[in-house]
Amino acid sequence: MKHINRYIINPVLVVALLFIGHSCIDLEEDLSSVLLIDQLKSENEVVAALTSVYRNTQKTYAQPHKLRVPTYGSDDLTTWWAGNKAPLRIYDGFNYGGGENADNAWMQESWDHLWKSVYYTNTLIQGLKTASVSAEVVKVADAEARFHRALAYFHLVRVWGNVPANLEESVLTGEEPRSTVLNNYNHIEADLLIAEAGLPAPGANVPGRLHSGAAKALLADLYLTWGGWPVKDATKYQMAADKAKEVVDMGYFELLAIDQLWLFNNQNSKEAVFSVQFSEDENLGSAYASAFSFHMSRGWSDAYPELQFFNDFPAGARKDATFVTDIPNRGVSAGQIVDKDPATIPWADSERMHPMYKKFTLSENLNVGNRVASFRSFEVIRYAEVLLVFAEAQARGDGETPASIDALNQVKRRAAGLPYNTPDVGVDVTTATAEEIVAEKGWELAGEHKRWYDLIRTETLEAIALDRDPTENVPLTKQPTKDNYISPIPARFISSAVIQNPAGFVVQ
Repeated sequence: MKHINRYIINPVLVVALLFIGHSCIDLEEDLSSVLLIDQLKSENEVVAALTSVYRNTQKTYAQPHKLRVPTYGSDDLTTWWAGNKAPLRIYDGFNYGGGENADNAWMQESWDHLWKSVYYTNTLIQGLKTASVSAEVVKVADAEARFHRALAYFHLVRVWGNVPANLEESVLTGEEPRSTVLNNYNHIEADLLIAEAGLPAPGANVPGRLHSGAAKALLADLYLTWGGWPVKDATKYQMAADKAKEVVDMGYFELLAIDQLWLFNNQNSKEAVFSVQFSEDENLGSAYASAFSFHMSRGWSDAYPELQFFNDFPAGARKDATFVTDIPNRGVSAGQIVDKDPATIPWADSERMHPMYKKFTLSENLNVGNRVASFRSFEVIRYAEVLLVFAEAQARGDGETPASIDALNQVKRRAAGLPYNTPDVGVDVTTATAEEIVAEKGWELAGEHKRWYDLIRTETLEAIALDRDPTENVPLTKQPTKDNYISPIPARFISSAVIQNPAGFVVQ
């Protein structure tokens, strides 16, 4: 009998939690029951099953220092050269590429969480086929499940390449043959097209619940990736532009002022196309503030920008909103975080000798234990990203248009601290190359674990690595090659059917 590890006793409570826009209860809080997925007899039971899907996606995004470890090879991220950061340093220094370090525990944790999302959604999608509920409830729940499965697979394929296309079973045996990258793109696209058609319009749902705009935005990102390495199907660029333009034309989303964007009170603004939710009331926090804070600031020193990236970052309002340059200097007294003397230290003199990311520490909570905490929602997809996908894809497709250039200019105006919808001759451009737009996207989405994928699909990782500041404390084990574009498959998953990367990498 199919089941999903849901650990939820009261479906009515789950419905309430899900629809008020907070994260639902922790899947590990209670182990007393499981949902029998082929006995979905009420809308409450469907929502309870769906809650597990959302909750697992939330857990996948809650710990950037572990679950985004393969993205540390990008120039917007580096890590501490000591402590327990060896799993991050493997990627930061490109100490992989020939199948070595396949036993990286943090990388395996990322793999496990993403596959768990696939299992949960597979089980729910199958269970909905025989659910005793209305066709509309099935349609929306199926659309939500398919979005989450597509999102998980999108990460899996971009990190590990041609992973198995497991669209029915709830577990992997390790003997499933690896599908090609192209085949995986095809089933991700199919899921997102169903999600796009089945989800409500934006604004009809509570924060954190999916809508058609999120499906369109992820489709646009898929097509943009599809046009680049490794499949390189240039016909997909215009499809990416058209789909991103559909999100723009919805007229619902808008950019927030750059100095307001990362405030706690502005979470789930109209810039958030899709975000995962956290809740202090339910003690469901994320690790963003602690991961992006130094130990001297009561964090864990997991992630901060490379020096070259920071130095090259254009000065202005966006840089001020993105980085902390006066590093908080804190201690603990009577179990509470307190300022030390001096209260701040210039970044160059700080213990890690780097700036920190303000976007993830601005909403830090200092009142939960002896480390900084975070309960702010995390934007998986922001409207600014959609605008830049539109601008880049249009430039690579049929050619830039006034609308695509305006999309780019909206982001540039906001970056300068100006009203994004008001033309400004001092900021606006009349033309831009795709490469210039990718650079703009790097500044805009700095630290959000997006940069890595852009460097890979545009095949610019090698050049960026050569530009690395020689004083970085994490040394490069080697200069990256195409073999570093994909991560090693976790060692415990290698079998007669699964050949280790890069030998087992197949595009189409």
